[in-house]
Amino acid sequence: MRRSIGFAAFALLSGAALSGAYEYPLQFTPNPGGRGVVVVGHEMDSTGALGDCSYYTVAAAASGRGGGGGLAFRAMHRRFDQTCRWDLYGNLLSVTPGLAPRRGALYTNGTQFVFATGINGGYTGTDTKLPNGGFVNTPGSHYTWVTSNAYQVLPQAVTSFSLTLKSDGDFPLNVTGAPSLTSLVSKVAVTNNTCTGAIAVGSTCSITVSYDPTGLNTPSGLAYDTLTVGIVSDAGQASEFIQSYTLQVAVSVDD
Repeated sequence: MRRSIGFAAFALLSGAALSGAYEYPLQFTPNPGGRGVVVVGHEMDSTGALGDCSYYTVAAAASGRGGGGGLAFRAMHRRFDQTCRWDLYGNLLSVTPGLAPRRGALYTNGTQFVFATGINGGYTGTDTKLPNGGFVNTPGSHYTWVTSNAYQVLPQAVTSFSLTLKSDGDFPLNVTGAPSLTSLVSKVAVTNNTCTGAIAVGSTCSITVSYDPTGLNTPSGLAYDTLTVGIVSDAGQASEFIQSYTLQVAVSVDD
């Protein structure tokens, strides 16, 4: 039987705004069948952003009899004009009917159209490179996993992984807890960790993990795993390192 595990694996602004503040997409998922999604941050305060999160749906509706005595159908469009509120990291907080007040862009910054600014150099608007467009750019600490999480095929042996992350926000990244490791089918343990305390902007640290699948056996000689590593920090959004594996394991023999 296939089983998986998680190995928690994640602009420059012109003018007076803070450079390097991190861009967080404004999260929004329309109802099934939603089309023409528009997500834009139009206002910003110390708690987050407010803006447009609208879309429409299309359904077929009968409209009398067509040729040959059959029913004719036409497309019915239904609009969902809505206002959303997000926190400073793009997490959706609320959705209400009706459109938020709209305004023109204050300025453009590459692919970004900035509609409002907040305290400490934050700003919000829409970015043509994002799937739904809307974003909030909030100064703070942030980190990115540098190590590739490409899918791998592993032999049945104890393997050591060194996972590197980079502090790439505006302020030093403060790591406040031990790394979290989870695995449903293998043994995992941290053997070395330099990701502790304050990690200066632009610096990297690493977590070395021992991964042990030696106790596994399956009828097919294969097992499937998704390993998961995470950290506890003051970053606005947590990001996990996630990597999946096919394991070549011992073949189990029925008695």
